[in-house]
Amino acid sequence: MSQKQKNQTNENCFVHKKDCFLLYNGELLKEPEAGLLNSGIFQQATEYHAVTAGGRGQAWFIEMPGLSAVYRKYMRGGLVAHVNQQTYLSLSLQSTRSVKEWRLLQWMFEKGLPVPRPIAASVCRWPFRFSPFYRAQILLERIVNAQTLDQVLRQRPLDADEWHLVGQCIRRFHNAGIFHADLNASNILLDTKQKVYLIDFDKGEMRSDQSINAQWMRDNLQRLKRSLLKQQAIHPVYHYTEKSWQTLLGAYAE
Repeated sequence: MSQKQKNQTNENCFVHKKDCFLLYNGELLKEPEAGLLNSGIFQQATEYHAVTAGGRGQAWFIEMPGLSAVYRKYMRGGLVAHVNQQTYLSLSLQSTRSVKEWRLLQWMFEKGLPVPRPIAASVCRWPFRFSPFYRAQILLERIVNAQTLDQVLRQRPLDADEWHLVGQCIRRFHNAGIFHADLNASNILLDTKQKVYLIDFDKGEMRSDQSINAQWMRDNLQRLKRSLLKQQAIHPVYHYTEKSWQTLLGAYAE
């Protein structure tokens, strides 16, 4: 038997059947199956193709009736990925990667922070129903007409106003106490209307220490700078300079 629950705003619903749990936005999805993200997402799509920018190659742009979305599987990185690519351990649904990211995104979206709107998060027990291990997926609204900061810098330089917007965007998240676990040039989006977004909040969290220039804020910024320098070293043409960074920092400090 499946179980369904909806709250008054219809934005925090779930369905649970056998080994799969689906948390979803009831305004965006109508009566989805619990295994939608585990096995049925591509069957429901009218069009889909792999995301080639950033990440580990396990994300897709998906068109569904009334929705443009990004579908992402949670994949392990580093050495552990050689023996275990997508299985995680957790006895509690609330502590699983997809549910934690969905709830953080929903909170940020409601606060007006520039993030993708979460559509659904999936947790499926593996290899059997009552296993402590799980595999996870998430479905987000796609931010259309946008490119990653990394993609843009391979094509053209950003002007001072654009670097200013990037710095201001990061400051907004830090002021709200949001720690981004992987702030890099592939997780910052710029759209054609001069709006900046942050994406991929896997392992992100709210931090209680929001004092100006807290250590975690400085670490976040340094992680971004390292990613820019790394990409600059890889690509023959990459429109990033120390002056660019100082412009970003100036806006951030404001």
